[in-house]
Amino acid sequence: MVDIFNFCRMLFKRRKHKRYNVKSGTFVLVSPGTDGERKVQIVDISLGGAAFIYNGRPEELEESGVIKMLTEDTTLEKLEFDTVSDTPAPGSEQPLDEFRRRGIKFKWLGVLDKVELNKFIEAVSTFCK
Repeated sequence: MVDIFNFCRMLFKRRKHKRYNVKSGTFVLVSPGTDGERKVQIVDISLGGAAFIYNGRPEELEESGVIKMLTEDTTLEKLEFDTVSDTPAPGSEQPLDEFRRRGIKFKWLGVLDKVELNKFIEAVSTFCK
């Protein structure tokens, strides 16, 4: 039943931007959290947003709203975002020390921010989903 629902959703609800998987070891800094900046693993990215995996509870990143993306060539500072989803990562079983997947959407991006984000995506992407 769930597969039918997902299939129908894919047919009728198209994404605004292509989503790309990223190379292993691609990280971003999320700030401010309760512990200050936190380095997290990106799962996928698009011009509209990204998803990342972190270890902890959602409350620890509740105050977050700014992300910083880094590669050898490109640094994107102060990209503001809103959280779209925050769920336990697949295979995460322990409630006290679990990995979570957070989906975010970027807030307003200027022309130069979009250019830099495109460069970042080209540098870290492996293939389109």
